[in-house]
Amino acid sequence: MSSARREHFIFGIVLWVAYLWLKRRRDDRWLLHPVVLAATVPVLYLGTALSDWDITVFGIGGHRNPLFHSSIPYFCLAWLWRKSGLVDVAGTRLDIAFHVGLTLGLASHMVLDVWDYGDVRWIPGDTLGRLWLSGHALLLGLIAWYLQSVLVLAAKPRSTP
Repeated sequence: MSSARREHFIFGIVLWVAYLWLKRRRDDRWLLHPVVLAATVPVLYLGTALSDWDITVFGIGGHRNPLFHSSIPYFCLAWLWRKSGLVDVAGTRLDIAFHVGLTLGLASHMVLDVWDYGDVRWIPGDTLGRLWLSGHALLLGLIAWYLQSVLVLAAKPRSTP
């Protein structure tokens, strides 16, 4: 593991721990289940690494482009997750681990890039690049915060009158 990869993953873990702490203060215990905790770590790592796959696809000259350094990879993988039927097979806890891990991993990568780099290919100027990264990191954070609650509510059995 390179030092840059390690830095992104450690920052992702820090963001995840802060997220867990905030959710715990709201008395949300779903995220503290051992299955969710164990399953979130590899997905979180995937989220922190996914943005850098643009190097493999476009070469180093296309690194930090808006296709990979945005919420687009999350929406594509979430669509594949649902379309492949994994959402039905995995169950609520693994579904939560997938969405929370991926969104926070991607968001942490973008926040770290805002601080360290700011330059996004195909977007002119550092300021607009930083706005792009910040906006998508915020969107992913909001998805993690609210989607987890929606998934938990959807999993609760409904009482019939």
